[in-house]
Amino acid sequence: MTQLIAELPASGRAVPWYRSLRTRLVLWICVGCVAVLLAATLIVQARSARLLTAQSEREISTLAEQTALGLHATLESVEVGANTLGEAVRGVGRDPRTLDALLRATVAGDDDIAGAMLVLEPGALDDGDAAYSWYVRRDGKGYYTQPMRSRGYDYHDQPWWKRTIGEGRAWWSEPYRNAATGEQTFVTYNRPIRRDPDDHTSTPVGMVSLDVPVSRLRTLIGQQTPDSPVQRVVLSPEHLYVVHPSPALELKVRLDDRVSQVEGRMLQPLLDAVRERRSADVTYLDPTTGTRRIGLVQPVPDSLWTVAVSVSEQYAQEQLRSTTRAVIAGGLLAVLVLVLVLWLIARPITRPLLALTSSAGHFAAGEFDWPLPHTTRRDEVGLLARAYDRARSSIKSQLAEIERMARSRQKLESELSIARDIQLAMLPPAPTLHADGHCLQAHALLEPAKAVGGDFYTFFVRDERVLWFVIGDVSDKGVPAALFMARAMTVLEVATSLGGTPDKALRVAAARLVEGNDTCMFATVLCGAIDAGSGEVVLASAGHEAPVLLHADGRREYLDVPTGPPLGVDIADSYPLWRGRLQPGDALVAYTDGISEALDGGHNAFGTERLLTALPVGADARGLCEVLVAAAHRFADGAAQSDDITVLALSFDPSTGGNA
Repeated sequence: MTQLIAELPASGRAVPWYRSLRTRLVLWICVGCVAVLLAATLIVQARSARLLTAQSEREISTLAEQTALGLHATLESVEVGANTLGEAVRGVGRDPRTLDALLRATVAGDDDIAGAMLVLEPGALDDGDAAYSWYVRRDGKGYYTQPMRSRGYDYHDQPWWKRTIGEGRAWWSEPYRNAATGEQTFVTYNRPIRRDPDDHTSTPVGMVSLDVPVSRLRTLIGQQTPDSPVQRVVLSPEHLYVVHPSPALELKVRLDDRVSQVEGRMLQPLLDAVRERRSADVTYLDPTTGTRRIGLVQPVPDSLWTVAVSVSEQYAQEQLRSTTRAVIAGGLLAVLVLVLVLWLIARPITRPLLALTSSAGHFAAGEFDWPLPHTTRRDEVGLLARAYDRARSSIKSQLAEIERMARSRQKLESELSIARDIQLAMLPPAPTLHADGHCLQAHALLEPAKAVGGDFYTFFVRDERVLWFVIGDVSDKGVPAALFMARAMTVLEVATSLGGTPDKALRVAAARLVEGNDTCMFATVLCGAIDAGSGEVVLASAGHEAPVLLHADGRREYLDVPTGPPLGVDIADSYPLWRGRLQPGDALVAYTDGISEALDGGHNAFGTERLLTALPVGADARGLCEVLVAAAHRFADGAAQSDDITVLALSFDPSTGGNA
C-alpha cells in the first residue's frame, strides 16, 4: 500500500515518460512503421535491382552502338578519302607535282588522316604513264615525304603491297610504327587501284594507303583509366586491343589471349561473337582489378573492327544503392513526421488519464473527497472515471464499517477486561489456618485462556478450623463459560453453606445447575473439606481430574477419588466420598485439564506423568502452584494457551518439610 501511494502522488505525473502510454503508443507505431518501411525497401530494392540491371544492359548496349557508329564514321571517312584519292588520280593526270599536291590535299583535308601513300605502276592507267610511288605524312606544320622505291627499299617486297595486289581488295592494317611513321602508331587503310575501276577481277595496278593515328582513335573513344567504371575498347580486325584503358593490354594483347587469362574462359562468348560479327554480352571477373564487370561487344558496321564496352557491377548497382538510400531517407523522414504528429495527437488523449491518476493519488493518500474529473464523458475515459467513483464510494463505505467495527471491538475488549476483573475478584484469597499446633496453607492460581474463562476455585472456612475448597472447570471457554462459572460458584457457595459433606453439596449444586440449563453446559468439580488440626480430608468429585497427594517422604500419587457425573448434566443419586488424612509435610494438589492437556508446538500434551514429576516435595502451597504452572508454560514453549489453567494446593504443616 505504501508503494502504491508512492507511485500515485497527487501531482499526477508519477509515470516516467518512458513508461507512459503515450510513449509506448508512439514507440510501437514507430516500430511498426520502420518494419513496414524496411519491408517496402526490400521489395523495392528487389524489383529495382532487376529493373536497373535491365536498364544498365540497355545503356551498355546503347553506349556500344553509339561508340561503334562513331568509330564507323571515322573509318568510313578515311575510306571515302582513299576512294576519292584513287578516283582523283584518273582525272588530274599523272604529273608528279600534281600527284604530290593531291597527296598533301588528302592529308590536309581530313584531321583523321595523318599520312597518305600513292603507288602507281608504270603504264598503270594509260600506256606510257610513268611510275609514281610517294608517301606524305603530316609533320608538325609541314609534311614529311618519302619515295616508296629507292636504293635498298622496294615497295614490291613489302607485305602490304603483296596483300593488296594479291587479294585485290581494301583492308585495314594492324597497328604498327616505324621510322616512316615518325614512331607514331598508325593503322592504315589500303585500297587497290585498277585500270578499269568496274572490273574487280582485273589485277590492281597500284594502291592508295591512308594512315590514321591510334591516338586519334583514342581521342574518339575518350579518356579513361583502368579504374574507370565504364570502359570502352576498340579491337582491330585481328582482335588486338587497339584502344584499351589498361596500358598493359593496349597494343599488346589480343582478345584471343585475354580469354585464356580470365578465370573459366568467361570471355569466350565475346570472342565467338567477334568472330561471327555479332553483338553479345557476358558478366566476368576482371583479373586485373578483381571486380565483376558486364562486358558487351558490338561489331563496327561494314568493317572488321569491333567495339567493346564493359561496366563494373558496382557502378551498375550504385544507382540501386542511391535509390535505396533515397527511399530509406524519405521513409525515416516520414516516420519522424508521423511520430511528431502521433505525439501531438496522443497528448490530449492521455491528459485525462493523468488527471485520473492525480485523483487516484489523492485517494491513495486517504483524500476521498478530492474531485474526480471526466465522470460525465461517454468514452472509455468516462467509464474508467465512473469505475473510480464507484470504487471510492465502496472504499468509503467499507472504511466507515471498519471504523464502526473497531469501536465495537474496542468496547467489547473494554467490557471483557472489566468482566475479567470482576471474574478474578470473585475468586477468594487463599487462607492459612492454625489449629491444634498445626498449620494449613492454601493457595490457588487461575490463568484464563481468553479474557474470561470457565475455570474457578473457592475456599470457605467453617468453625475456624475446617477449610472447604472447590476447584472446577466449565465446559467451553469465553463469556458463556464465565457466566456459567459465576452461576456454579454461587450455587456451590450456597450448597456448602448448608452444611454436611462434600457429596451432599455436589448433589444440591447439581440439582440447581440442571434447572434452566438449556445450553447444556456443565462443569467438573472437585469439592473437599480438610480439618486444619488433624489433617483429615474428605473429597467428592463430579467428573474432575484426580488430585495429587505429595507425601512428606517424597512419594507422589494420584488419589483414586470415586467420581460422579459433572454438574449441570444430570442429578446423580450420590457422589462417593474419599476420606484420608494428611500427615505433617504432606500436600494436596488439585488442577484442571488446562495443566494436563497443555499442548506444545507439535500438539503433544503435557500429560499426567510430567505433571506428577513437576511437583516439588516440601514446597508450600504457593510454591507448588507456581512451579506447576511454570512447568506447563515451559513445556508449551510459546505455543498458544489452549485452555484455562487452574491449580489449587493445600500444604499441611509445610514447615515440617519433605525429604525428596
